[in-house]
Amino acid sequence: MAMKNGRCRVHGSVCAGPRTPEGKARAQRSNWKHCRRSAQYIAMRRAIAQAGRDLRETMRIGELERRDAGR
Repeated sequence: MAMKNGRCRVHGSVCAGPRTPEGKARAQRSNWKHCRRSAQYIAMRRAIAQAGRDLRETMRIGELERRDAGR
């Protein structure tokens, strides 16, 4: 917890965050999501799910056409 003057109790300096471009990039990467929570993985799962829905719809339409042709 900070003291009233805004300085850290442990080391006495003010925490201002990263200032250099390298430090800012490192801070940004620290929040990077990986594995099943990454945007790329989520997009891939959505594309696969959509392909499955499209395939089921195509099969359903083909089944209806075959059923109607047999009448």
